Amino acid sequence: MNHQEYLMFFLVAFALSAVAIAYPTKKASAHSDDTQFIAESSLLAGLAPSAVFPFIDTTPHKIAQAHIAITDSASDCHPGATAPDNIKILVGQAGVALVSVMDKTTNTGISTTPSQCVFHVTINAGQAGVPATVTDIVVLNGGSSALTGINTVTASATVRVDNFASDSH
Repeated sequence: MNHQEYLMFFLVAFALSAVAIAYPTKKASAHSDDTQFIAESSLLAGLAPSAVFPFIDTTPHKIAQAHIAITDSASDCHPGATAPDNIKILVGQAGVALVSVMDKTTNTGISTTPSQCVFHVTINAGQAGVPATVTDIVVLNGGSSALTGINTVTASATVRVDNFASDSH
């Protein structure tokens, strides 16, 4: 293959790769007939003190299970050492019942930035203090100032699409 053929081959391969990347064939969710899997991520910079961010709302469908990860500051980033300093994750049904699910047991001990910790929790509707009806995952800035660090929230959830929540909000 001479230099010109090699260059043409490279350009065609590059163009095909660019098209394949730019036009994904599926969305970032999967589903069966009665459930759908969703995943969301967000930066939380600028969230005011005491402000809430309705991160996921699946109303009228119910969340069966969700896994939530956040990054926040903490005085100690060792596994199980302390709860997040600022960010509170509330799950349940807005206007009915929301409960906090991040505490010291969710501290994973993962930290790559000083005083910035990773927290993980898996919730199941109706178990371990989580309300039986979960349609909302809400982020609350429980700190005294706006979030300015590398604060993030990521969640994946299995949503039941075959039955609706009994109480809408």
